[in-house]
Amino acid sequence: MRDSSGDSALDLYAGVGLFATHLARAFRNVIAVESGGSAFRDLESNVQRADLNVQAVRKTAEDFLAALERPPDLIVADPPRTGLGTIATREFLRLRAPHLVFVSCDPATLARDLNALLAGGYRIERLTLVDLFPQTYHLETVVHLNL
Repeated sequence: MRDSSGDSALDLYAGVGLFATHLARAFRNVIAVESGGSAFRDLESNVQRADLNVQAVRKTAEDFLAALERPPDLIVADPPRTGLGTIATREFLRLRAPHLVFVSCDPATLARDLNALLAGGYRIERLTLVDLFPQTYHLETVVHLNL
């Protein structure tokens, strides 16, 4: 995401807005989608406090994607351990955003979801492992994909 910029970016499974607040510095329009109640309230608060061009939407990622007609320039997705799943992956492939950043905390669901995205035409540009929890078996994986 460091070199990414453009008109529109979408932050799915946004949580409290960690990625959305960064994206707002590089994209004209940023939408952060979060379904969890307390996380969404914190997201709204963080966006308002930082006075950023981020629209916070309380919906599931799947419902939001299904209603989207045009792809954003970039989609960032940091789903729960269960991964993107079939519906979100299908919507990614329908929309065909030129750039995806996929953050995963589970290697098995990452492999499943990446397999579908790669079969749908995406290619891996960069893959980074992040050890946020030293001395444990937990790793975060950040995958940059392009069409």
